[in-house]
Amino acid sequence: MKMRKLFQGSVLAATLAMSAYGQEIEQDRVPLMRPDEEAEVNRQSDVFNKALESVTSDAANSTVRIWGNDRKPKVLAYGTVVGDGSQVLTKWSEIERFSESIQVQTGNRESYPAEIVGVFSEEDLVLLELGTGGKALGEAGSFERSTSKLKPATFHPSALTLGKFLTAPQPTGKPAAFGVVSVLERNLRETDQAHLGIMADPEYKGEGVRISDVQTEYGAANAGLQAGDVILKVDDRKVSGLFELKNALSTKQPGDKVNIMVESAGKERDVEIVLSNRPVIGQFSGDRLNQMERMGGETSRVRDGFSRVVQSDMQIQRDRLGGPVVDLEGHVVGITLARADRTRTYIMGSEAVLDLLKGKYDTVAEARAKQTALEQMLASQQREFLPKIRAAGKPYDFERLSKHFSDMERLTERMHQEMNAMENP
Repeated sequence: MKMRKLFQGSVLAATLAMSAYGQEIEQDRVPLMRPDEEAEVNRQSDVFNKALESVTSDAANSTVRIWGNDRKPKVLAYGTVVGDGSQVLTKWSEIERFSESIQVQTGNRESYPAEIVGVFSEEDLVLLELGTGGKALGEAGSFERSTSKLKPATFHPSALTLGKFLTAPQPTGKPAAFGVVSVLERNLRETDQAHLGIMADPEYKGEGVRISDVQTEYGAANAGLQAGDVILKVDDRKVSGLFELKNALSTKQPGDKVNIMVESAGKERDVEIVLSNRPVIGQFSGDRLNQMERMGGETSRVRDGFSRVVQSDMQIQRDRLGGPVVDLEGHVVGITLARADRTRTYIMGSEAVLDLLKGKYDTVAEARAKQTALEQMLASQQREFLPKIRAAGKPYDFERLSKHFSDMERLTERMHQEMNAMENP
């Protein structure tokens, strides 16, 4: 009986977490749930959500829905009211193709047409200006700047420490999602990262990292490293494998010099390498990997390349990104920026948001030109690097992974049956 309760408790806890941020509990997703257990989980979820409403209520007044008109109106994202209450910050990639038909809706269903002020292209954010309210969603009309003001978010600079509990409100005051900080603020922009200029051999089992290919235009090639060389040290830090090599370079900046000890043809030697900016390779995710990333819900169109983000395990729907994030005191400590996969949601902290709003933005034409240039660069670099990466690595076996999931489900059901047998011999 004790084992069964312990096992059911873990299932209930996991399911409560899914339910509390608004996901519907499906019987086939949680096969061990009895009707009475599901009812108890739903009851606890209601209590949990109700408790969070006292935390999210104030920030909800600064949270809006962004609508676009594609044959019929649809929710594209959430937005955060900023400035004097006449502007809204939201996700650029989610509203870009609807830029001529954007409307903003408050929690009490007041609707305002909106036009684009400017685009913060590097962070995938856009600033909107509210027009005259009162129009129904989808109703056309000339744009006039609104004289009425919404409640702007008061950004509270706060240390987003590991384990800090965060929740994102809906415009109605209910929580849209919750989670904890899992990774501290960092820069995800590839071109801001230091780059050695090698590709590692994934099949190598010895000490250090064996080089499978050297990129001709980067520091490793300029220092004379060649395929087959084994990297043993970075400065005074021994390198036991690829993970350790990445850690050794993680604090370095482009332009820094590092001393590398390599073994070449059985002899050790030291070389000095000037690190460069990492090339913009982008995501090599194929359809199978993208499918894996979407298993916990739809991911954002743009989900990387941000310069200052905190990572959370918050599982938020893609069309609810762009709104404020609050802590347990109800302080607005940032905005939701992207859903990367089942376990990663990126949040821009308050200080980063305030710095962004003080900076320059692009016009829509400039933002689109930058996106086109980036896509062309990615295509060019992927044509160069992707064949080498595929040749160096093993093929991705999605069917095998799916079989593992099926086996795990069968094993879980078997455990449940055996626990029933122990309880009722």
